[in-house]
Amino acid sequence: MERLKEQLGLEVLQNANEGISQFFARFSGAPVLGTEEEVEEMLRLASTLRSVGALLDGHLHKQGDALRDELVRYRANLLRLQAELGAMQSAAAVSRDRLLTQQKHLNAAKAWCMASRATT
Repeated sequence: MERLKEQLGLEVLQNANEGISQFFARFSGAPVLGTEEEVEEMLRLASTLRSVGALLDGHLHKQGDALRDELVRYRANLLRLQAELGAMQSAAAVSRDRLLTQQKHLNAAKAWCMASRATT
């Protein structure tokens, strides 16, 4: 029974590490656009993290070498993910600020056009 739990834990961690790696491959360093694909991927990632959290809450004590190795890889992925999400948040904030500035410029141009039409 203990061996079955370890195998299940190993599979959950391997799937989580693969999913996080795919996230990095697709979105690492890419501009944040707020697309539906980005949102879906973030939701999938959150689900993955919850599944590993549930596994870890189950107190995997007698870990084999393969499971320990996957845990080490998972921890490294989490640290990288934390940095990546911070970078994505910063990029999104910069994009938001740029869009707000553009909106202000457009509103000013619109007001100028309306005032120009009113005087002619």
